[in-house]
Order: sequence, then C-alpha cells, then structure tokens
Amino acid sequence: MRLTGLEPLYRSMRAQGMGRVKFRYVVNHLTFECLFFIDTKPFELVMGCLGHNFAIFKQVRAGFEINTFLGDVYSVLRDALFADAGTNIKLEPAVFFAEFNQHIPTQASPDQQPSPRDVGKYYPDLEEADKLFFCGWLDNTKQGKRVTSSNLAKTLRLMGQREHDFSLQRNFSTRWTNDENKAVKLLLPE
Repeated sequence: MRLTGLEPLYRSMRAQGMGRVKFRYVVNHLTFECLFFIDTKPFELVMGCLGHNFAIFKQVRAGFEINTFLGDVYSVLRDALFADAGTNIKLEPAVFFAEFNQHIPTQASPDQQPSPRDVGKYYPDLEEADKLFFCGWLDNTKQGKRVTSSNLAKTLRLMGQREHDFSLQRNFSTRWTNDENKAVKLLLPE
C-alpha cells in the first residue's frame, strides 16, 4: 500500500534538514505516537499506541510503500480498537492504514523532532535500554579500544545515521544516562 500522505511530510522534513519527526494520530479512542525516520534505508514508521503495550513497525520502501501485514500485532490492535465490541469484529489492515494516511501531517516543524527517549521507549532490546539521555562522547582511541557494535546500534536507533557514521569513522562511543539532569545537547566533536 502506498502512503501518499508521507510524501508532503517527507518534502517538508527535507526542506528543513530533519531526519526524524514525531506526530500524533487519533483513531476511535486510541492515540498513536508516530515516528517517521527518513535518515534510515529504508525509511521507517513506528506507531506506538499510548496507554497500551504495543507498537506497529513498518519499513517504508521507495514510493512510500508499506506492507500492511500486521502479524502478531493484529489481534492486539483489533482488541484495542474495538474494545467492548466483541471479538468477532474483523480488522482490515488496509482500511486502518488508509485512514491513517488521511491524517498524516503535511508539514514538519523543529519542535516535532523526537528525542532519543521518544525513540528508545519502543526499542527495549537496545544496549542499556534504561539509559536514554545522551550525556556525551567517549573517544575510544585514547583508551586503545573500539566502539562496540551494540553502542553503534543504539546510536543509529536513537540519534540517526549521521551520528552513527561519525561514531564509526572517529571511533567515538555515545554515552547515555538514566538521569535527565545529566543530559547534554548533542554536538558532534570537532
């Protein structure tokens, strides 16, 4: 299925140099926190259902195409969407995504940039998943070490391709804390 609603959002993001955006989508009584990443290949769409313990993860291929198959999320989404309506209701994934497509914002703004914490809550398998506040860089070369693949994976997931590539090329690890007061603004070292 083609999500044509992502096209104007993508153009707006590109025009502003944004690699990621966060927006909300409400359907029935459910609110989804949506993350759209254009700094990955393929692009990615995450739809986290607030107040429920599930998220929909979709790769967005060329032409803004997605596979509407929901897999294990199907029954959880159906039950949440049609709460108290019985279990015999059939959820049509194509209808669900077509409705979503009509509500994708056309413009992005810098205040919609998701934080690493916004992203990390949907990826519990990350290295030190409880530490989602960036607190600096570690130059591994000074210690005679190499940046680990798990740190690179966390950097890519929480920050994006640019920061991942920087870490890999310069042998720097991102440092993380669970204390919001120790968080620092992301700046690439000179």
